[in-house]
Amino acid sequence: MARILIILLMVLGGGLLSSQSTHNGVQILFGELINTGHMLKTEKQILRLSPTPFQEELALITGKHIRLLCDVNGDACSPIRYEISLPDIGKTPDWTLIRIPRYVTAGHFSFNPQVTPDGKMLFWTALIKEGSRSTQKIWASKKDQYGFWMPGEQLAAPLNNKLPSAVISALPGGNELFVFGNFGEEEMLDTLKKEMMYRSQEASREASNPKEFHLRLTKLENEYRERTEKIQNRAPLYKSYRKEVGFSSPVPINFPSFYNWYRKSDNPYQQVFGGSALSSTGRTIIYSAQQKKNVGKLDLYVTFQSENGMFEEGINLSSSLNTGEEEMAPFLAPDDKTLYFSSSGRKEGISIYVSRRLNDQWTSWSEPQELSPNLRGVNFFSIPASGNWAYVSREGELFMASIPKTFLPEPVVMIKGKVVDEEGNPLSASVLYESHTKKKSLGSTISDPNTGEFSLVLPYEENYGFYGEKDGYLPSSQNLNLVGKEKTEEEKTVLLVLPKIKKGNEMVLNNLFFAFRSVEIAKESESELDRLASLLKKNPRLKIVIEGYTDNVGGDAANKKLSMERAVSVANYLRTKHKLEDTRITTKGFGQLTPVADNKTEEGRSLNRRVVFKILED
Repeated sequence: MARILIILLMVLGGGLLSSQSTHNGVQILFGELINTGHMLKTEKQILRLSPTPFQEELALITGKHIRLLCDVNGDACSPIRYEISLPDIGKTPDWTLIRIPRYVTAGHFSFNPQVTPDGKMLFWTALIKEGSRSTQKIWASKKDQYGFWMPGEQLAAPLNNKLPSAVISALPGGNELFVFGNFGEEEMLDTLKKEMMYRSQEASREASNPKEFHLRLTKLENEYRERTEKIQNRAPLYKSYRKEVGFSSPVPINFPSFYNWYRKSDNPYQQVFGGSALSSTGRTIIYSAQQKKNVGKLDLYVTFQSENGMFEEGINLSSSLNTGEEEMAPFLAPDDKTLYFSSSGRKEGISIYVSRRLNDQWTSWSEPQELSPNLRGVNFFSIPASGNWAYVSREGELFMASIPKTFLPEPVVMIKGKVVDEEGNPLSASVLYESHTKKKSLGSTISDPNTGEFSLVLPYEENYGFYGEKDGYLPSSQNLNLVGKEKTEEEKTVLLVLPKIKKGNEMVLNNLFFAFRSVEIAKESESELDRLASLLKKNPRLKIVIEGYTDNVGGDAANKKLSMERAVSVANYLRTKHKLEDTRITTKGFGQLTPVADNKTEEGRSLNRRVVFKILED
């Protein structure tokens, strides 16, 4: 009888639909799935859902409220994508799990979700059957223009090969990935084996007697074993960059002191790496391994990248975080202070814990707190830079989990930027950022070669300068002072225009600072001027003019004098510190002439107070 009623409802449903129809075309609808996922009940009407590849999963969530991207035609709707409606954080229990649609993962056993800080890309590891065995592959999905996750795809080679691989951290924008895997190791071992065979044959020919041959062979065997262990024990972490098509071949990070003694119980030759987390700068790594200073089976360590690009020997994070069991799958929030990790040594089974850095050091942490009993069995965790939802995995499914305020990381500022040339064409360029306060480089990223887009995550309490650079182009810089600012989640849009190095092109020195009505260059400006000097040294034929401008505060004569003296100060810095020839640098002062913004506002006057670098000869 129930089946007959359902069939009648589907056949005669047109008479039950509301006359208040939604307009035709692709649109976002909100409503309740009814009739085993064949209909959507909205506030205004009931729509029939046309057959879709994910019909089966819609049937499984009948009765749920969903957000649906749909192509409406009269009283019918062709589903394109959906998500289970996310309740308001204040109206849903903490750590409620909302499953990500299975069409995103193609139904594969999926784990290790890694969301980019801007929340626009999601990477995960899928267990894919290949012949008689299964292996781990990197998959990814993007959010579409409506905010829905698109069907995921397995990334192409070289990120995926015949061995297990996974994304460990995705830097802002998803243009740079830190990946786990085995890239080139087999080739290195094969090359080593061939080298040793050749040298053993050489020893056989050259040895004057059996004893000498035996001694040389023993020495070669010891060398072979040591070099093999070094290859097998190197950090299984690699870096890959987005290209115009796909990603670059993963390059191993420079971490020569890394080793890991933890092995599978049933395979003593296969190491078990507990995962790693990357700071927002990309220069600090928290990783899980078994080393000589371990407290338990797998411990958390921290390593820092030195100025030469090499990661230093890891420091154990001690018993304040580590137990006698396994601490693994660390995730460092974008604030670089809040650490989430899984542990099997505090409660029964595996659960997720949170700890916070207590000061500027990386070895002082708060007592770990379990996030929720609802997350037991979850062992992977990541959070975007803004929002109240985490991405987790459990039993082969991907979920979003609502985060209570007490467990959220500190707010950060998200920079959404784009790098273009002077004609507006997108560029793939390096984008670097530094601390004006500490006078040191903090980190870098790259812009997408197809769109020029990039993202940066900037924690508060720092005065930042950031700039884009590319060979053959003038650099472009901006700054953002977050010292003493109210900590709120913010998103700022930035455009970096890099003109080609040719006669007539110019750039504003945005990270050049003077005290009010002064010609003395502030210390925070030195890195900007040092970059300018480096550009001139790399291009010895360039001749430039330094032009000074002011706002309209004060008289014409005083402003012209001030602008000229500031230009001269810049020229003198370049000549004195960097020994650049006088003939290559001229100066001009224009005062308040040629404003680029309205002098009626403080923001406009700030833009008009500028020093410009212009190419006279290339």
